[in-house]
Amino acid sequence: MKSSSGELKKRAKRNLKGNYGLCIGVEFIIGGVIFAFYMFLFLGVIVLSLIGDHLSLEVPMGSEMLMIILFSIFFTLLLVVVMGIFSPGILKIYMNISSGNKAKLNDLFYGFKNKPLKFLGLYALVAVISFLWVIPYLVVLVVCVITDFIPVMIVMLIATYILMAVGTILTSLYLSQSFFVMLDSPDKKIVSCIKESIEIMKGNKGRLFYISLSFMGMILLGYASFYIGFLWIFPYIRATLVEFYQDLKPELTSVSSGFEGQTYEEMQANYSVTE
Repeated sequence: MKSSSGELKKRAKRNLKGNYGLCIGVEFIIGGVIFAFYMFLFLGVIVLSLIGDHLSLEVPMGSEMLMIILFSIFFTLLLVVVMGIFSPGILKIYMNISSGNKAKLNDLFYGFKNKPLKFLGLYALVAVISFLWVIPYLVVLVVCVITDFIPVMIVMLIATYILMAVGTILTSLYLSQSFFVMLDSPDKKIVSCIKESIEIMKGNKGRLFYISLSFMGMILLGYASFYIGFLWIFPYIRATLVEFYQDLKPELTSVSSGFEGQTYEEMQANYSVTE
């Protein structure tokens, strides 16, 4: 019997009792890392602008802007890499809390110590798959600019935007359990984690989408509190999402049994038998 969103939230609240201090500390550290990256980016842009102004007569026009863009891209990619390695540690803490195991602040660095390249590979592959939905929109947008936004291109732009939004949401729902699967079974291949996430999310996408929407009010309050409220809101959201994964585990057991090394078609055939 699948648990309702209300039941999952109750479990999350129960598990967070006595652990909120640790979870708030984790969110504070992650927030500090992100803030530090953006401060370095901001200061770097200022320094490059000053250097560009000083060398304006010696540097070709546009070089200053190119340096700033390249610098911003580099720091953004670096932040993505760092957060990609931190993410397994964040989830590990909440999974330990959910399973009744001792959660420690040191768990935050789990991804740095345990197959970081594998977690980064999963993070990158999920990002690439999600980005595929953006490409049609970007292509149409470029054509729109070239053709000065003629009516037919505006219609196509709206259509591809809707396609991008729907496709991105569906992809995020299908792949949402990949990291959980890898944390439970670090020896599994990246593609296997993605396949199993897709399989167990069949019939469960609506549940996760509803749970995500139910936090929108809290998220708005977090913004209204100048982000301070997120120190309490994010732990509640993460704990609930972990409970959602725990609720799916019986399905994961039947799906993953004997699937390692099989093709996607073989997985589907075997899974259809278990339904």
